[in-house]
Amino acid sequence: MKHVLLAEDDPDTATAIKATLEERLDITVDHVTNGALVLDQMSATHPDLVILDVSMPGLNGIDVFDLLRGTASCADVPVLFLTAVPDQAFARFGVSDVMAKPFDSDALVRRVDDLIARTAKVA
Repeated sequence: MKHVLLAEDDPDTATAIKATLEERLDITVDHVTNGALVLDQMSATHPDLVILDVSMPGLNGIDVFDLLRGTASCADVPVLFLTAVPDQAFARFGVSDVMAKPFDSDALVRRVDDLIARTAKVA
């Protein structure tokens, strides 16, 4: 079974994402509520994909992404950003994918499935 790490500070959004993905894909979703917890959770679960909310208290999604890319064991894990401001220049950061909030559940499932499948082919 594949593992996804979701960093999302809004509990309603996190619950909806977790429920949708676990019901429709053969994955487990672990959830943290802030960016500071991502690296610890990465070490504990070694996820196949990280979903980051851009706007989180403390370490925001961009800060967390920079930390992940600077950590050898996390550098190759794909990242999907969820943001209410999708027009930011994420490509220059090496981001795997970006989705605008609010998002369509079907589109989220397709993107997560695609990113995990791409990772599996590389492994």
